[in-house]
This record gives sequence, C-alpha cells and structure tokens, in this order.
Amino acid sequence: MSSIQCPACKEPQEINVSNCTNCRFPFTGSTQEKSKHIAQFINKKSVINDAEEALSRSKKILFLISGYNFLFILVSILSSTIEVDVFTISINLILGLGFVICGLLLKKSPMFFSVFPLGMILGLYTVNFILDPDLAMRGIIYKLIIVGSLIYSIYLLQKAKTFNKQFSS
Repeated sequence: MSSIQCPACKEPQEINVSNCTNCRFPFTGSTQEKSKHIAQFINKKSVINDAEEALSRSKKILFLISGYNFLFILVSILSSTIEVDVFTISINLILGLGFVICGLLLKKSPMFFSVFPLGMILGLYTVNFILDPDLAMRGIIYKLIIVGSLIYSIYLLQKAKTFNKQFSS
C-alpha cells in the first residue's frame, strides 16, 4: 500500500485514511480545519520546549540552593561569633551535596530529580518551622519562589510526558 506523511506529526499514513491514526490530522478536512489542527499541534508541542526551559531553571535553582548551603557551612566554620554545631554543618553538607547531585542528574530522570529535591526542601522548611517559626518565616518570598518554580517544572514535565505519550514520533 502507498503511504503519505502526516503534515502535523510526520508519521507515515495510508493514503485512504481520513484522519491520522497518530494525531488525528484531518486529511479530508477543509483547509481551515487542517490549519487549525496543525496550529493546535504546534501549540501543544511547545510544552516540550517549556519543560526543557523549566529543567534548566530547576537546575540553576538546585545549584543556587546547594551554594547557599555550602556558604552557610563556610561562614559557620570561619566565623568566630557563631558556635560551630557539627550536626547542623553535617545536615547542610548532606543537603548541599544532595542538591548538587540532583542538579547534575536532572536530565537523566527529570521527574524523580525534580520531585526528590522538592521533598527535601519542603522537609527542611517544615523542620525549620517546627524548631523556630520566626527564623522559618525569614526569606519567605524567596522560599515560595523556589518551591513554586520546582512545582511548576514538575507540572510542565508531566504535560510534556503526556504529549510525548500521545504523539510519540
């Protein structure tokens, strides 16, 4: 049988089909219907680009957080006025290394390495709030931006995953 390529998803289709079996492009539709379908397909495909940009932002955020943790360790060690607490330094070292590792491995498993650091951050903020509510409220806008950005990245990753599942090419 002869085949043609779908103009929207580029999948080969039999000549006699009225709609693409992959993306439902209307081969027998009017020019307006075809144009509308391609526009919607392109719009949905932009979700993948948005997800890739969100991953890049998430990576920067994770490195920023780890840098903050390492800076806290450095200041704690070098400052003569701050009492050196080995437990706090150890926790910050583990978190800092965890954020660096998540940032480095983000492209390999985007969903896991987005959700896991979000859980670490939310856990840290929760513990901080329980131990010292006043301290936990400092920088709340900064904290909300970090959490919101990671949640939005996860949302875009899920949308891109759904798109890829529906229109794998």
